[in-house]
Amino acid sequence: MTSHTPPDDRDPFLFDHEALQQIADRGAINQGLLFFKENRVISLDRDETSLWAQVEDEDRSDFPLDVEIEIGADGNSHYHCNCDDGADCICSHTVAALYAYADQRETAEGILSATDTAISDRIKRGKSEVTVKAESGEPWFGGWTAASIAGKNPFPRQYRVTIRSLHKRANFCSCPDFANNQLGTCKHIEAALHKIRKHPEYHQFKDKPAPIPYVYLAWDRPQAPMLSLHRGQAMDEDLSRLLDDYFTPSGDFSGRMPEDFLRFTALVEDRDDVHIGEDALNWAHQLTAEASQQLRSAEILRQIENSRGKLPGINARLYPYQIQGTGFLAGTGRALLADDMGLGKTLQAISAAVWLKAHDNIRTVMIVCPASLKQQWAREIAKFTDLQSQIIQGPPPKRGVQYRREKTFFIINYELILRDLSMINEILRPDLIILDEAQRIKNWRTKIATAIKLIPTRYAFVLTGTPLENRLEDLYSLMQVVDPKILGPLWRYMVDFHVTDERGKVLGYRNLSVLRKRLAPVMLRRDRGIVSDQLPERIVQRLDVPMTAKQREIHDDAMAKAGQLATIAKKRPLTPTEQNRLIAALQQARMACNAAGLVDKETKGSPKLDEMADLLDEICIQSGLKAVVFSGWELMTQMVERRLRKMGLGYVRLHGGVPTAKRGELMDRFRDDDGVQVFISTDAGGVGLNLQSGSALINLDVPWNPAVLEQRNARIHRLGQKRSVQIITLVAAASYEEQVLSLVNTKQNLFDNVVKEDATEDVVGVSKKMLDTLIEELAPPKDAGPAEPLEEVEPAEVQPFDMDQRESKARPLDEAMRDCIKGLQEAFGLRIERIFGSQGSLIAVIDRIDGEAEQVAIDLSKKFPVALIDLMTLSSLNRLGAASPLAQVQTYFDAKQDQPAVGGPSRLATMAEEKFNGAKLLMDQGLHTSALELLLSAQLATAADRAGLDIPKTAAEAGVWVYSEAIPKEILTQEEAGLIMQAVGLAQAPTVPEVLMEQLVKDTASFIAQ
Repeated sequence: MTSHTPPDDRDPFLFDHEALQQIADRGAINQGLLFFKENRVISLDRDETSLWAQVEDEDRSDFPLDVEIEIGADGNSHYHCNCDDGADCICSHTVAALYAYADQRETAEGILSATDTAISDRIKRGKSEVTVKAESGEPWFGGWTAASIAGKNPFPRQYRVTIRSLHKRANFCSCPDFANNQLGTCKHIEAALHKIRKHPEYHQFKDKPAPIPYVYLAWDRPQAPMLSLHRGQAMDEDLSRLLDDYFTPSGDFSGRMPEDFLRFTALVEDRDDVHIGEDALNWAHQLTAEASQQLRSAEILRQIENSRGKLPGINARLYPYQIQGTGFLAGTGRALLADDMGLGKTLQAISAAVWLKAHDNIRTVMIVCPASLKQQWAREIAKFTDLQSQIIQGPPPKRGVQYRREKTFFIINYELILRDLSMINEILRPDLIILDEAQRIKNWRTKIATAIKLIPTRYAFVLTGTPLENRLEDLYSLMQVVDPKILGPLWRYMVDFHVTDERGKVLGYRNLSVLRKRLAPVMLRRDRGIVSDQLPERIVQRLDVPMTAKQREIHDDAMAKAGQLATIAKKRPLTPTEQNRLIAALQQARMACNAAGLVDKETKGSPKLDEMADLLDEICIQSGLKAVVFSGWELMTQMVERRLRKMGLGYVRLHGGVPTAKRGELMDRFRDDDGVQVFISTDAGGVGLNLQSGSALINLDVPWNPAVLEQRNARIHRLGQKRSVQIITLVAAASYEEQVLSLVNTKQNLFDNVVKEDATEDVVGVSKKMLDTLIEELAPPKDAGPAEPLEEVEPAEVQPFDMDQRESKARPLDEAMRDCIKGLQEAFGLRIERIFGSQGSLIAVIDRIDGEAEQVAIDLSKKFPVALIDLMTLSSLNRLGAASPLAQVQTYFDAKQDQPAVGGPSRLATMAEEKFNGAKLLMDQGLHTSALELLLSAQLATAADRAGLDIPKTAAEAGVWVYSEAIPKEILTQEEAGLIMQAVGLAQAPTVPEVLMEQLVKDTASFIAQ
């Protein structure tokens, strides 16, 4: 328990920030303020002599902590809390209770007007959240510095405050809130005023006038904002006459704005007996810039319209509405383009950027978009311009290099903004920022949103297809990027355009016509109906979607198996069984591209479903249109159905199991029922569909057959369709699906009647042309080095002799020898070490010979002579040198030389995965010591794989190698090096706590997965 003299004779429980500093340290004050802001004070009560509170703190107790503040008979305050902070200091829970009490008391003083409430909030926050320091003008008129003491702002800053009046809102602060709130005050100004009022001589100087006249921007006038003069004390006649020439007796500026005011400021520039406020100057400069911008915008739009749709540097002819949009973006400079999806916002933004580069000498353009759109932006830039782009990705050292490259466009996803803010502002320093799909950042009060607003750029394009009426909350923060002054302060925006209940919950919106008028100078929106006569019939878009770790694991495993079989096929024709295995592996890879649950039947959700949900939210919920969703797998359509049910969207689902008689009913419902906005279909169930009521089609996967893809697209783009259609294909990034799409787009003549595809089958048919194409795509180049074979390879998948490469060394094999070699492969598979040929017979070297193996040789010898020997016999015969019967034989297969090069994980990566999986099993059995050894082995294998080593470093070698080579060469980051050295250290400890082992498992999993 501690005791102190209470700060206020009128209310002993009412503390401001300075009073708190006398009883608690800075850490307790900051933490207490955070507890208060997070609403952790769950109860509060008082009587004449005591204040009680309960404060939540999960780090200290499962139950709320009890706080009591008591005024003793001696008049001192006594503080109690059942936390363990000790008795010599006031704890953070007590501070939180005092903050809550001060807030409760001020709130209870009455319901104020919206303006008064906004000012009251800043007064209250100024007392508790800000520290100030006088820089000049003691005791009050002059400059101060102010900074927040705590809170959730990840980018704390210091601001300049100028105090000019103690009684009216005529002061200034350099913070963004003061610039935009239209109140004439902010929490930093109120903190300085609060500090001044506590000055011991405050009552002597509080009613004294300002020492010199000052000009400021007044917000408390009927025609606000207005430049105003406070004359103050007596002044010399020369200055008095000058002020009378420009200001009325009541202090209002009487000249023309901004030119007369700028002329006035030039006349008094060298005088020290009058103060021209920074806010007044900023206002005049803003009016000047706006007038100049209007002229500039009109001229730019005229020049772009004169191009007749063919802009220099753009490899496309723009539609008339796109010319208008390009001119609007380039002319306005900072603008919001809110066209409907599919109208080409990307092309308009690129065109405007190219125009600005040519005419305004902008150097660097930074595009911020969802990760799934980064590749699309790069493709669009390459397609429509001759300029270069750089996708920002990878670990921090690589990103640092990427930012320094000489490119025009830099493409980054939203999540990286927060991590790379310093590099963006110090290295990249973009002239133009383009925010694409900005509405996907659901909460614009996040750290990412704050970081974006801290990037200083001359130009800014914000692109969103979300209609204005449904996203006013998001719109406000988007406009903070474009021009914060357009919508004014948040408190007034909420009052003017929102309908709320007594608790502040938004019930609806109002005054939207006023809002549109206010937005018109900086926002352009066109829907399909307005520009329908200018649109192409079909707009095609590809979106790259990342895969989860589980999807990647399934996909890469399947592709490794397919790659091995493709290598075999380069050397001899595949058997029908091998063909089926090849296509089955590819089918599994394609399924993994959609969702891991298609393969393992357990994993829920997928990034493609998330992307689809975002698209349908924009198409159906926001724009009120209908959409069709296709997938080749019925199980995927079931996943879509579950997601739509959660979204509250009406739908129908068609698949092969729906009777033909009922299919027409589904189409009728989709066409006629406004509550049915999505038609879900498989390829098997969708033949002959007529779905013109759909405005957009989403392909969740890419069929092998281009005819199937075209049949899908034709369901909504056909005769009778009255509007242009949007076709979106989701493609798993860095996957086999990309190869399939490339084949579909560039080699359509190879795909006639190629695939007999059925969503319920694991194996599908494949034509000769298709197989040849797949093999060319999958097989490694001839100069590829040997690679480790796959772990689980069935006998039919073993690498055979290389027919083509042996032809020059021996006579062509007759059909009987071919059949015999094939029989050996089918019988012994990976057991075969070598196959020799000599004088019309074969010798096969296998791992061991038993009765069953000998019987196989006897049976095969009926068609072509074959003998079996084991490795020991082979070694003995080789010792005979030239006298050996094997000296003159032709080698048709050697397991050591003819291993296939596969496209899957490397040997070391596979080793790391095996070691890690083994460690997890041992952890489950409580064998921590053995598990630790495997975890360290997995880490060292991963590090060696990154470094291109043949074998991992040992634990004894790891320390020297990590710090002398791995870190300097950027093979490992400091954090990764620390992880390895932690494992090395733990491996030498007699025991390791379980919680530490569990964390090591998680960290190792992340390390080997990168």
